[in-house]
Amino acid sequence: MKTSWMMVAQMRWIALWGALAIILVACGDDKVAGGTEAESTIALYVQQADGKPASMARVRILPDNYLSSGPAENAWNETNEDGYVSFEVRNGRYTIEARNVSKSKASGAVHTIKLDAKASDSQIDTIKLGKLSSIEGFVVLGESPVVRVVGLDRYVVPDSTGHFVIDSLPQGRFNVQIGDPQQVHSTKVQSKPGDTLYVDGSDTSSTIKVVKSKEWTASEYPENDWNAHESLLQGINGFAVGTLGAAGVTDSNGKIKKTKGEICVVTTTDDYAEVVDSSKVDSLGNPAKVIVVAKGSLRECAEKSGAAWILFKKNGLYKLSSPLRIKSDKTIDGRGRNVRIAGMGILTQESSNLIFENLTFTAPAITARDTTSRRALSIHNRTHHVWVDHCTFEEYPLIELDIKRSSYAVTLSWNRFENAQSGILFGLEPDIFVDTAQTLTMHHNYFANMEARGVLARHGKMHAYNNFFYDVKLAGIECTDSASCYIEGNVFNNEKPVAVYRLQNKDGTPDKATLGFVYMIDNWFGRGGENISGNARGFKPDYKVSVNEADAALAVRIKNEAGPR
Repeated sequence: MKTSWMMVAQMRWIALWGALAIILVACGDDKVAGGTEAESTIALYVQQADGKPASMARVRILPDNYLSSGPAENAWNETNEDGYVSFEVRNGRYTIEARNVSKSKASGAVHTIKLDAKASDSQIDTIKLGKLSSIEGFVVLGESPVVRVVGLDRYVVPDSTGHFVIDSLPQGRFNVQIGDPQQVHSTKVQSKPGDTLYVDGSDTSSTIKVVKSKEWTASEYPENDWNAHESLLQGINGFAVGTLGAAGVTDSNGKIKKTKGEICVVTTTDDYAEVVDSSKVDSLGNPAKVIVVAKGSLRECAEKSGAAWILFKKNGLYKLSSPLRIKSDKTIDGRGRNVRIAGMGILTQESSNLIFENLTFTAPAITARDTTSRRALSIHNRTHHVWVDHCTFEEYPLIELDIKRSSYAVTLSWNRFENAQSGILFGLEPDIFVDTAQTLTMHHNYFANMEARGVLARHGKMHAYNNFFYDVKLAGIECTDSASCYIEGNVFNNEKPVAVYRLQNKDGTPDKATLGFVYMIDNWFGRGGENISGNARGFKPDYKVSVNEADAALAVRIKNEAGPR
């Protein structure tokens, strides 16, 4: 009869453990008699996920209330070739962490144990290793406290934006200590790998708050149902109210009248196609090949005349080989699909009544940081009534979206602007074009990893409410060059929330010729700043909207819900 490797390992370890226990009992009696606290031995058998012994696995034991004061403070022990290891410790409660790397794959486990006078010296606890994960977090407001896992040697300092990751954690639940427990400004929260913690550290005189995020429901494909288009229109507010997209037609006077356009389904990710032109042949009789707009492409739907509701048959990357000059009365609707638009971007040119819904604009064909860099979406040349909703602008070299040259009645809502020099350009430099008539509403938009600013406003009127500026280096909003900016209920998690001068003189003083005008109220400043006094030269939006209270909960909601659903 054959004996399994596991039985052999256990038999060898039990024999060794029995001899060790006799010695420990004798030593233990001497220590108790001498007045010192008795010690016990913890024996562990560490298994891989498939049940095999985890030889040479690293194991560390710490008191269950341990808090690290720096990285890598405590040494690891290793299991023997049969997966066993033992520790001699005093009675108490302990957290044991095991780690192993096999074939370049890391695994781990956490085990808790309590030792007291009644504990059996012959006990062998088994730890089974599993997949590793991490807990991620963001300090959305205020200071960035040290983050630690109770009972484990984990010490994490958030980066300059307040972001932190506690990595290499096995499955399970952990007590995460945020801040110093000896101070008022701290808290302990139970979390598990895969969780995202949003920490409100704004009030240093009270306990840190951890804001829980809510799950949101993914959008559904409209299935050619015009009721779905009608329900979409209910979400428009601000200056873009009156936009109908595919459910309207713009007349020669710019008025939008109700209609029901055609449904144009994009069936291919191709932009252009090469076809044979039999009407043209060379001297050898070979027909010519020409480049045409691909049948069933996004370009074909967007550049056709008349109202059209553009839907997508499939997920995919739709790369534009040249700028797509969209015509009026279109709804580009990516709901229920993962639609990614790359390449040369979309331009409006005296084309109005447009809706862009649930799209991702990604890296362009031109990456140089100069004026040739195309925007992902450029709203210009007297375009009006445009709504951009739940879109992501995830990477562009210079500016991701612009509104200029007398364009007006634009609303940007629930969008993500990330990884660029600036997110939004509203108006051109005064020596190029003075856009006094332009109007913009922007709300519930998220800005992150901007090298300069979230929004640069020059001339015109802008209403910004309930936006979250998380990681913006220069300023959240630059309201300059006589622009009138009504700024309310926003969350600014950057050092300079709002600037009112675009340029400085050589001596460092503000260039008064580039002064903008703001009215600020009920904004929340996480990393410095305050409401700037002013009345935006009398500008106040003439429409009503519901402005949410600016706090950490709003910031978390925007961060989670902005972008495609």
